Amino acid sequence: MKMDKLIEAIHEITENMKRCLDEENFVEFEKLLTERHMLMTRVDELKKKDMNFEYSSSAKQCLKDIQAIDQLMATRVEKSVSETKFLINQMKKQKQVSKQYNPSIKQTNGVFLDSKW
Repeated sequence: MKMDKLIEAIHEITENMKRCLDEENFVEFEKLLTERHMLMTRVDELKKKDMNFEYSSSAKQCLKDIQAIDQLMATRVEKSVSETKFLINQMKKQKQVSKQYNPSIKQTNGVFLDSKW
C-alpha cells in the first residue's frame, strides 16, 4: 500500500531528524524537516481522495512512534532556541559595554589649539 510506504518514510526521516538534533547538525535537520513536510502533504492529499480512508495497524503504530519522537524533539528544539536567544542577548550586552569603554573617536588630521594661548 502506498500510504504505508509514505508513513514509513516519514518515520525514517523523523528518526534521522532526531539523530541530527543529537549531533547539533541544524542545517541537515532543517532539510529533513522540509522533506518530511512534503511527504506529510502527500499523505494528506491521499487521505482527501478516499473518503473512507483508515490507516493500517502498522501505519498507526508508526504514527504513534513519530508522535513520541516529535515530542522529544520539540522540547530539545525549544531548549536550543531559548539558549540561542540567551547567547544573542549576552553578545548584545557585551557589545554595548565594549562600546561604552572604548568609544570610537573620529579624528581628523589637524592641530589641537588651547584657547588660553
